[in-house]
Amino acid sequence: MSAKLVFILAGALAVGGCNLIPDPAVFPYSKDQVQKMLVDATTTLPRRDGPKETIKIWGAYRSAKGVRLNMKYASWAPLLECEAVVTAISPKESRVVADCGKANSDSALGRTLDSLRAPMFEEHIAATLNKRAFNRNKVTAKESLAVFQNLGGMQREALQMAVDDARRRAEYSR
Repeated sequence: MSAKLVFILAGALAVGGCNLIPDPAVFPYSKDQVQKMLVDATTTLPRRDGPKETIKIWGAYRSAKGVRLNMKYASWAPLLECEAVVTAISPKESRVVADCGKANSDSALGRTLDSLRAPMFEEHIAATLNKRAFNRNKVTAKESLAVFQNLGGMQREALQMAVDDARRRAEYSR
């Protein structure tokens, strides 16, 4: 009998809209407020390889989807861009998701590179909208996960490249 009660209670909570695990991409601000906060925000971090250069992430401008974000890993590094897609859920609630594009690569290395683009932008968004400090450890955890998820495929690709290279060298030296 108690198992039935738990099942019924869990079903009622789910149907009733009880959100036991909140969506981390949903923030208690209107779309306009989110866009203003992200355009005005700048994150500056020291690079891990020394204090000479810094990493800078900033809101460039409002866009049709939300806000265009920019990032530079150093003054000499290329500009990286990502879109913070802002969707109004209600007048006082918005969902914000980083869309940094995908190369649609069939290779594990390509998928890894695609996955490594977003974590810095995602943390910039979360830190800005939650009004807290940027947490580099969260970025590192997401980056590590992306690499480990594709590690086997990248190893297979590297081994295949080595085999192909060895075959070409053998054919050339004949």
